Amino acid sequence: MTRPPAVPERLSSFVGREVDLAALRRLLAHTRILTVLGPGGVGKTRLATEFARRQAASFADGQALVELASVRDPQLIAGVVAAAVGVTLERQDTLDVLARRLRDKQLLLVVDNCEHLVEPVAELVSRLLTEAPRLVVLATSRERLNIEGETVWRLPPLPLPLPDDLASFDAAADTDAVRLFVDRARSVRPGFELDGANTAAVVSLCRRLDGIPLALELAAARTAILSPADMVTRLDGRLRLLTHGARDANQRHQTLRATLDWSYHLLEQPERTLLQRLSIFRGPFRLDAAEQVCGFDPLGADDVVDGLQRLADKSMLQAEPAGDGTVRYRLLDTIREYAAAVLLDAGGADEVRERHSTFYERLAAEAFDARLVRGAMAEHRRLWEEIAEVRAAIDTVHANPDREVALLGNLRYLWMIYARGEGRRRLTSALEDRELTASQGVIRALWTTHPLKGHRRDGLPLVSPQKLAELSRQAGEDALAAVEPLGLAYIAEREHRDLDAAYEHLRRAVDSLNRAGNRPDMAMALSSLGGIEMQRGNLDAAWPWIQQGLDVAIAAEDDYGTVGAYYTRGWLEILSGDRTAARASFTAALDHVIDSDLLSVAQQAEGIAEAVRVGDPARR
Repeated sequence: MTRPPAVPERLSSFVGREVDLAALRRLLAHTRILTVLGPGGVGKTRLATEFARRQAASFADGQALVELASVRDPQLIAGVVAAAVGVTLERQDTLDVLARRLRDKQLLLVVDNCEHLVEPVAELVSRLLTEAPRLVVLATSRERLNIEGETVWRLPPLPLPLPDDLASFDAAADTDAVRLFVDRARSVRPGFELDGANTAAVVSLCRRLDGIPLALELAAARTAILSPADMVTRLDGRLRLLTHGARDANQRHQTLRATLDWSYHLLEQPERTLLQRLSIFRGPFRLDAAEQVCGFDPLGADDVVDGLQRLADKSMLQAEPAGDGTVRYRLLDTIREYAAAVLLDAGGADEVRERHSTFYERLAAEAFDARLVRGAMAEHRRLWEEIAEVRAAIDTVHANPDREVALLGNLRYLWMIYARGEGRRRLTSALEDRELTASQGVIRALWTTHPLKGHRRDGLPLVSPQKLAELSRQAGEDALAAVEPLGLAYIAEREHRDLDAAYEHLRRAVDSLNRAGNRPDMAMALSSLGGIEMQRGNLDAAWPWIQQGLDVAIAAEDDYGTVGAYYTRGWLEILSGDRTAARASFTAALDHVIDSDLLSVAQQAEGIAEAVRVGDPARR
């Protein structure tokens, strides 16, 4: 047996991946079979060969690279491995001969591109590791070999610049994705530099291409004729744009589509069908969404669960643990665009789109109904986490005014907490020119416009609280009709500065909301009564109202109402001279502020600052 040739040097520079190289070193200290997993184009081959090159001194008998991309016949694998390690096999020789020749060798064997031959490669590697105790195998694949002792390292895309990095040239320039793009761009356009004029476009390119090295290299090759900004405007057709890879590259790495074609055709038919349907999701999604949207003939719910696992195993789908103990699934944008194009060609896009919108219409309606009796914060947090899907559903139902109005109205608390401006704009546009009938969808949408201050083009309210309450009772929406006095109190206090009228409306609101079982709005009415008494100067009378509001909000698990009650109590404590207690109340409110509710964060920060400023004599 001759010494195998060294892993060949690459002509282009190796950029980044230091964290991944360190991980491979650490893992290979404890295993003899390590498989690098990842989607096509993510850089598995380049990482493995760079690792082998850097570890040249660690293996007495060298390293060998086994390239399987062009091998289709499983019976040829042993011969390819033998040639790579410098063993000559005669026609009659078998795997036993190869194993014997490697028995005493301290060798790093890099087996590249195993995914299309997983089972025979797994059998061969397992046999060689058993017969050759000093052999170490580093494999690359889109699917694990699933043999005894195997450790896997899932290779992520390159680290991306954050959107905030646009404000910092240095932060953007230091990320691996940007560094790779700039390095490869200089190969075709000498003198290319990242600067203030192109940083935003380069960051956008890197993010929209998911940090996938192959995609970045293909995009960089286009800088010979296109600026980064020109490419950004063309990325919706990225599969057509990203072509013309290096001539000496593997054929399936010369275009992004060829790489994705290779991965797609390795899937079983049910997996292909599921991947196509999953392309409807714009961002991370949960299991129940995938089951409901994608689980129809020929796939059942169980097929979806199994398919998600297989797609993740084959590096076509990202599975990411969430903070609440659940798992979120996500397609990289390049894979999503590819699968969406296949779905469109297959003629199934309309049905998938309809099931997607129906699912999020149901989620919104359930969240609205739940909010009438309890906080329902988890339901609304989910809707905000999946806002890309919600917006897609709104776009889908736009052609049906009744469905659009119903969906927008059911998102009442999502708009109130997270996106007031967007909610006001969408609702006003949907309601302004339509007849205001006693339908559930219209009534809920109208109720939703009130806290968002939605108005017609002439500046007048879309409907008065009295008229809306009448329509609500006609439609059997008694729980919403019970909110009428709360709306009247708001108008009396904020628009007319009539505190006495506001107080009477709030007393009626407490009674009507209590009868309706609407605890979140009842908590708001109670706290607001305390606020009215504060404005009147009746501090002693304000305390019991605010405390009742806080108690009801906490019992209803309503973080939104709890924040409001603590906030009102904090100002009451400042007015009463107990600044230490005020600071504690504003801080307690912060513990309940929902992610992305920047208005509430700012209000509590203002309260804390006032408590400290007033309470510290040195700052007066």
